[in-house]
Amino acid sequence: MDKPEVERKWIRCPHCGAKHSLYSNAAECHGVFLLCTRGCKQEFELVIEDGVQLNPDDLATS
Repeated sequence: MDKPEVERKWIRCPHCGAKHSLYSNAAECHGVFLLCTRGCKQEFELVIEDGVQLNPDDLATS
């Protein structure tokens, strides 16, 4: 059964912490690459599992 959308969270750059867009707690994605347009201008992969954004450091230890 799918989780109902009850809240929205900010996508944050894992390098500088800048806010980007919103996603719902029911989101799941990987393989999406974003360019930080606010602070550091670095590229990062957006990985969302179970409605939580994972940082690259979290993925390296898994």
